[in-house]
Amino acid sequence: MRTLVIKNATVVTNSAILPETDVLVKDGKIAALGSHTEIPQGAEVLDAAGEYLLAGFIDLHVHGGGGADFMDATPAAFETAVQAHLAHGTTLLYPTAMAASHEALCDFLAAYRGFLKESPLAPLAPGVHFEGPYFFGATQASRGAQNAGALRLPDMEEVDTLLTLADGAILRWDASPELAGACEFAAHLRERGIVAAIAHTDATAEEARRGFESGFSHVTHFYNATSMHRKREQTVYAGVVEATYLDDGVTVELIGDGCHIPREDMYLALKIKGAEKVSVITDGTRISGTDLTCGKLGSLSEGTEVIVEAGVAKLPDRSSFAGSIATMDRCLRVLVSDYGIDLPTASVMLSLAPALCMGVADQKGSIAVGKDADLVLVTHDFLVKTVIVGGHVAVHTA
Repeated sequence: MRTLVIKNATVVTNSAILPETDVLVKDGKIAALGSHTEIPQGAEVLDAAGEYLLAGFIDLHVHGGGGADFMDATPAAFETAVQAHLAHGTTLLYPTAMAASHEALCDFLAAYRGFLKESPLAPLAPGVHFEGPYFFGATQASRGAQNAGALRLPDMEEVDTLLTLADGAILRWDASPELAGACEFAAHLRERGIVAAIAHTDATAEEARRGFESGFSHVTHFYNATSMHRKREQTVYAGVVEATYLDDGVTVELIGDGCHIPREDMYLALKIKGAEKVSVITDGTRISGTDLTCGKLGSLSEGTEVIVEAGVAKLPDRSSFAGSIATMDRCLRVLVSDYGIDLPTASVMLSLAPALCMGVADQKGSIAVGKDADLVLVTHDFLVKTVIVGGHVAVHTA
């Protein structure tokens, strides 16, 4: 039986901060929380020295990192990106494919299967997220940095082909609810236990409501490329944002890099939805975790060129942001240091809310007895010091 004792930590739970607390880990699970814990013979001991211990971060939406994009479609690219985010405290993530040709999506799935077979990091990526290609692309505001040439209407034959090829690996899939066939698409996913999310859309509130009734249950990078109150031909319509706020069952995710979402909008989402329904994501790209100042969103061969200015990725013509360069520890610093959100609430948004969204909160997302010992130790300046996955120290900095 492998045993780890984390001594003298300031433990951050969903509702409190517990100073001078010890955490006993046995066989990868949290076995006890307390003080002055007796150290079992042969146990590994980690002195937290009073620093913050949080649940490992869970990133619902991430395209790459460390110089690699998941759309590069090689097991090595998956390995590089997952390792880059692990170094910043992410202990669970869902590799995200952006809108692309059918062949490119098949290549993405093949690379993911290779990663699962070859990499010791495979448990950190239990399934994948398809962002598209069934998006409304008529306006820059709705399509964002998605490749306009790859956007298309839902095709149920293609959907079933990809689902068969994935063999259970697709855990979430995004689409625009106003498109012909989108409601059928959402219902199809719901029947299979796959999270259907609204994204890259110019839908009215009524179109969004029909989508929610059909099976959409989540909204991708809320506020970004999601419609809201506006006028069309002298008639005023509400949009996806308002419809989402009126439906208590719908969850949302917000990009936490401090650039995409103003503080006031973050607080509004928290006030209306509650922290357990507000996940914070990176929407990270190959530039995340690097010092690169430019790169490609998507594959090296077919991706979109992006530049970095003022801490955010943009299209070269500056017409749109293009994902982010964030890691989850940066999101923690934004939430707490910049936006003034308390640590327990921030921890819920970074860990528990995404675990609830993906149906893994019985094992992940918080520091509690019986849960997986996926943990991140950060300094009082919220810099990652140690990352623990399943009770094993995976990352440790001096």
